[in-house]
Amino acid sequence: MRETKLIGIKALLEEAKNSEHKESYRVLERSWNHRIGLGVRLESSGQPSFFIEALIYLCPNPSKIDLSLLEKNLMFLKELQVRGYSLSCQDDKCIACETIVAPQNLAAEYETILSITKRIFP
Repeated sequence: MRETKLIGIKALLEEAKNSEHKESYRVLERSWNHRIGLGVRLESSGQPSFFIEALIYLCPNPSKIDLSLLEKNLMFLKELQVRGYSLSCQDDKCIACETIVAPQNLAAEYETILSITKRIFP
């Protein structure tokens, strides 16, 4: 299992502190039909709020509708929703899935999402 320090949460937190919008984000995994990343937002109190986000691209090839891919996407979305992820539609034909995670649980949650991804999208 990856250690949280390998994800670079300290550097991410520093970037958020210095950014205009008090947020920082890193892409950890990318493929043709999804992207997984880790981010941190600073609340108005200054407290960090770490999150994991998965973006699922509904139609990576706009000239062809792939029903089997849409079925797999739905399976993935349902699993994340059961895990407590919020789901929202984005303008670029994708669905964003996000959950707040305690810093000490980031590596475990990331590994879990990778495992789900590899099982559904082999």
